[in-house]
Amino acid sequence: MKVRSKNPASKKIARERIWVLFGQARQEFHTHPERSNRYVELARKIAMRQRIRIDRDLRRQYCHHCYAYLVPGQNMRVRVHRGNVVVTCRTCNRRTRYRVVRPDGKTS
Repeated sequence: MKVRSKNPASKKIARERIWVLFGQARQEFHTHPERSNRYVELARKIAMRQRIRIDRDLRRQYCHHCYAYLVPGQNMRVRVHRGNVVVTCRTCNRRTRYRVVRPDGKTS
């Protein structure tokens, strides 16, 4: 097993690399969707190795069951139901729910 670095600069580099990988996944999705899934896999491995969390914006861009890169209308369906956003992955047909909170702090 690879030894992880204790240098805080390496965590910063890892975060930047994760953002780059998700950007590449976004660009490559329409021509090579399997390559986008591979970029998500690499980003997850980097995050696990460095023990950092993937940002919320990026976490919601992939399926947490099959790790497929998600694009609305292409391989995911988004619905709002009783104050929750329900995201259905069309690759594995699993649902993920996110709570909707208004900017004023009230729930829908």
